[in-house]
Amino acid sequence: MKQNYFKKGFLLLLVVLVSIFVLVGCGKKEGDSKTKKTVITYCNWNFGTEEDNNLTRRMVEAFNKQSDTYRIEIVSPVSGVSYDEFLTTLASGGDLPDVFMVNSVPTTVINQWAYDLTDLAKADPEWNDIPEALRESITYNGHVYAIPSGQYYMGLFANLDLIDDYLKGGQSAEEVFYPGNFTTQKWIEVVKSMRKINVKDGSGVIGMNAVGDMINWLPGVLDKTGKVQHFIWDGHKFDFSNEALFDAFDIIADLGDANAQYVFEAIPEFLGEGDDQQENRSLIFGPGGAGDVFTNGQMGFIQEGSWAGAYENTSFNCMFTSYPDGKVVVASDYFCINKSTKNPEAAYEVAKFLTFGSTGARAMFDILDNNKDANLSLTCIPLNTQPDISSKWFSYIKMNGLQAVFEEVNKGNVTAIVEGNKYVPGFLKARYNFETGISIPGVRSDAMLKIGDFIWETCNGNISINDFKTYINQSLIDQINKLVEDDFKAMGLEYTKD
Repeated sequence: MKQNYFKKGFLLLLVVLVSIFVLVGCGKKEGDSKTKKTVITYCNWNFGTEEDNNLTRRMVEAFNKQSDTYRIEIVSPVSGVSYDEFLTTLASGGDLPDVFMVNSVPTTVINQWAYDLTDLAKADPEWNDIPEALRESITYNGHVYAIPSGQYYMGLFANLDLIDDYLKGGQSAEEVFYPGNFTTQKWIEVVKSMRKINVKDGSGVIGMNAVGDMINWLPGVLDKTGKVQHFIWDGHKFDFSNEALFDAFDIIADLGDANAQYVFEAIPEFLGEGDDQQENRSLIFGPGGAGDVFTNGQMGFIQEGSWAGAYENTSFNCMFTSYPDGKVVVASDYFCINKSTKNPEAAYEVAKFLTFGSTGARAMFDILDNNKDANLSLTCIPLNTQPDISSKWFSYIKMNGLQAVFEEVNKGNVTAIVEGNKYVPGFLKARYNFETGISIPGVRSDAMLKIGDFIWETCNGNISINDFKTYINQSLIDQINKLVEDDFKAMGLEYTKD
């Protein structure tokens, strides 16, 4: 009997070991590792397939061809396993790649996975060619723990032809809404004026798509302290008592008013009840969602990221521009280098080539120029501000206005606000997940509300601003910011509130 138990236990152990081997092995190195070059392993979530041979893979190949000393070996994530789970499995087995994409820089530092790049960055003259906002985002108390690996702008796409019809005094929409030129007041005035919904032939006009994302950028636009960045992060804490937040609530409630119907999503999708119910939006704008209404030429502005290539080839004059009062939000990606890597200088060289380095950028240009039939595309914004690099970079991007925003950011006329979720310690907890322990009659079926629920329901007018101030009092704000402090300390950093 004991022998049978022993056999069963041995078999179970064998199955577990094989499973771990398969999980890690499936994500291990691609290509021939029999080389005299120093091997640097690299993991990313955007390799695609070997057959597709996308731009990311071609950049790896380009590096391997030009380097006499180092060789990149790809570590592909396992299909069906979340990326973070995959990295955790590799780390637990001591197989974390030398260079890897991350979803959260603070979490990576807290996990003791991230190499402190401070000295390497300081010694690199090209480090300062990275856009300032991105450099600052991953510098904590003077320590650098990541390398920016991609950036996109989030702002407004504007239908200049349609807006021209609603501007007074012979003004040009292209001039009025040039990035950094227009105020919040002017933008709201034009959005509200673009309202033609009392038609039943699918030819309606509306000013904007929705108010849903505005709470993430509008406080930073309205802030008079000069500190508020993404949402209400001020560089040290989440400032829930800032008047810019309450002003943002007011504007969002006004624009999103279902009775006024200034935005597409405020218009009911259906009217009536039961058998009498009929479509409403489709009668006014034709079939489809907000994106369709915009591309059909019936919407003045749509809030979207610069990754939205669908707006590059519209039948009307379309321009990407900033948010009002000269702000634009940056959606970013980051690489970290394995804290346990045996070759930090080599790993840094690899990461630099694949991200902000001028040598890597020129190699990418060669790939794009020599493979025009390969369906390769470049959608992200330059990570290098050298004029010869950035101007060449934008020659591959058709999107009208995007280069102008980039240039105005670099001139200091538009402020880039980096999205907080990937670099701010405690961001997701403080923005969305903190359990307030509060329920409000009639809100969310009287369920206990998270802080994200409070924000959303106040934007929708289901919680008044006065009630928000009452419930989200200083005691609760201190508890939320304690989460930020805890993450700072877990990163080994000193925390300051101001």
